[in-house]
Amino acid sequence: MKVTITPSRLGGAMVMPPSKSYSHRALICAMLGGGQVRNLGDSADISATRRCMEALKTGAPMDAGESGSTLRFMIPLSLAFGDRLEIRGSRRLMERPLDDYFRIFEEQGIGYELRDGVLTARGRLVPGEYRLRGDVSSQFITGLLLALPLLDGDSRIALTTELQSVGYVDMTIEVLKKFGIDILTEDGAYYIRGGQKYIPAEYTVEGDYSQAGFFLAMGADCRGLNPASIQGDRATVEVYRRMGMDIRQTGDGFASDGRATRPATVDVSQIPDFVPVLACVMATVPGESRIVNAGRLRIKESDRLAAVTQELRRLGADVDEGGDYLVIHGGKPLKGAVCSSHNDHRIAMALAAVSPHVEGELTVDGAESVNKSMPDFWERFERLGGKIR
Repeated sequence: MKVTITPSRLGGAMVMPPSKSYSHRALICAMLGGGQVRNLGDSADISATRRCMEALKTGAPMDAGESGSTLRFMIPLSLAFGDRLEIRGSRRLMERPLDDYFRIFEEQGIGYELRDGVLTARGRLVPGEYRLRGDVSSQFITGLLLALPLLDGDSRIALTTELQSVGYVDMTIEVLKKFGIDILTEDGAYYIRGGQKYIPAEYTVEGDYSQAGFFLAMGADCRGLNPASIQGDRATVEVYRRMGMDIRQTGDGFASDGRATRPATVDVSQIPDFVPVLACVMATVPGESRIVNAGRLRIKESDRLAAVTQELRRLGADVDEGGDYLVIHGGKPLKGAVCSSHNDHRIAMALAAVSPHVEGELTVDGAESVNKSMPDFWERFERLGGKIR
């Protein structure tokens, strides 16, 4: 699907959608322990997690769609519940790294095969020491934190590198506690008592700071956010403020003028999902901005460093791309063009966010990619004053 945007001034109040990250975790815990989740996210990724959890109960093959969280959460859960796993994904999903799990399989004698986009495994996880890299994806850690309490003995997760995206692990521990699972964190390791049981709980999912990053760039009044949230992308507010954007806290969120005025250097190791829209905002600001420690962006739904570089260049921006960084020489006029979403929801939304700064129409090819996280994104964009056809 193509969406053509006629640049216009954007603004207005909007309640942010539920946090996708919290929704994954709360849905899994509730389906394991019972209870009710309020304000649950509605997207292709959340549907994938629900579908896989239902398959977990019956032992049926799983389909994770394009959801990396679903894939990496369901692998250890399946092998804690039973001794077999069959899970598939679509597009780039099964190309994303799973090596930490494969190493665990080999250490524990679990047979596995990844062929034609389908991962199969035979065997069961056993309690004990689990050593993981912390600089590939925190989803591996979350997957094990969800599964290991169900084993009949105690386990420990030790990190062999510094943990990136630590906020996502903190989020997991917070939701687990609500559903009766205790995790002890000490000296950079996680201690998991075996034989625990998930219990029923009532849980309300808070608004999503990852999505707020796009709407703050559009000058929106983003409501339904927890100002004290532990979401890593809460940092987007302070990054935008550093760049001169006028953002004030409201009773239940933040209101922005959407106008950045200063360049910045931003370490995105803890906030990788922020990069596409951050790069677009940087392109509108005179001066040299840098995005650093961004290597993990190459293994997302798209190679996000390459994708955002390519699309900003189409618009006339001056961008230098390195192995794990971008240098953006901002302030150059941005001209309308036909751009690609690279089948990546965050690229599509970032292009929409930068559209008010573009002279001429901007077409987003693959605009339906927003369904992955926010199916009503284009309707929300129009409510803020966006003009599309």
